[in-house]
Amino acid sequence: MPAPTCPDCTVPLEGGFLLEHNQSMYRAVTWVEGPPEKSFWSGLKLKGRRRLKVYAWRCPRCTQVRLYAPNEG
Repeated sequence: MPAPTCPDCTVPLEGGFLLEHNQSMYRAVTWVEGPPEKSFWSGLKLKGRRRLKVYAWRCPRCTQVRLYAPNEG
């Protein structure tokens, strides 16, 4: 994904990601379609839902963080 610019400061944003830590395992955050629904076995129901990578961009001037989940493919 090309680097966007800050809508407030008009400077290029710094790329990064949000980290999820769960029981000594690290993963990048994923966007999941729809509201969260509880599942007895896995915590949340995910079957049949669209999932997209989340890209995080931070403005070095105003420190605002913007999240993007572009369509893949």
